[in-house]
Amino acid sequence: MDSATENMTLPSHVVAITNGDTSSLDSGHARLLELGYKQELKRDLSAISNFSLSFSVISVLTGITTLYNTGLNYGGPVSMQYGWFIASAFTMLVALSMAEICSSYPTTGGLYYWSAKLAGPRWAPFASWITGWFNIIGQWAGTTSVDFSLAQLIQVIILLSTGGKNGGGYEASKYVVIAFHGVILFLHGIINSLPISVISFLGQLGAIWNVLGMRTFFFFFLFFQILFSRKAILNI
Repeated sequence: MDSATENMTLPSHVVAITNGDTSSLDSGHARLLELGYKQELKRDLSAISNFSLSFSVISVLTGITTLYNTGLNYGGPVSMQYGWFIASAFTMLVALSMAEICSSYPTTGGLYYWSAKLAGPRWAPFASWITGWFNIIGQWAGTTSVDFSLAQLIQVIILLSTGGKNGGGYEASKYVVIAFHGVILFLHGIINSLPISVISFLGQLGAIWNVLGMRTFFFFFLFFQILFSRKAILNI
């Protein structure tokens, strides 16, 4: 495709910005130009950094440690064994759909812009408004629930390290746990205000920690499962 043909597919102000030459642009930048936008923000995160941040946010370790007991009590071993695969399959469908939309509209507006474009001119304002509110409420709920789980984990660590419940250990009251929760939220707010290079490093560190933690968890899970299975067979 020659330069003249490319110029016909791009808005006039975009052609002026690039002088008709789009061969040196990456796919995301070129797609922005096709949509009529000039790239203003730096994309400093690499593919590894993006993956690390997303993987850290998902935090499989957090889900295992905080919900494992709940799953066993209310769903039993079957739900814990097959629930992972069923939920993962449906989650992957959502992820693939959002990846397709993101690659089509690589804008900083994210969900709001996608909703506006997919809903059409008539429903665009309402779609962006409802998407924005659902997104921010989900962010609030997700962040506060994970941080509250960490506060409860700290409560248990203190209890066990001071002798346990039956050994006269210190059991923090609900007000102390809420104080822990507030401090954790404050610290996380400060961390998210740091430069993107620091956040990228912390995201990669979090991803490594999650991978190592998952491997350790599943190793001990399989080890004790095999150990108890052998004991049960010997007792028959």
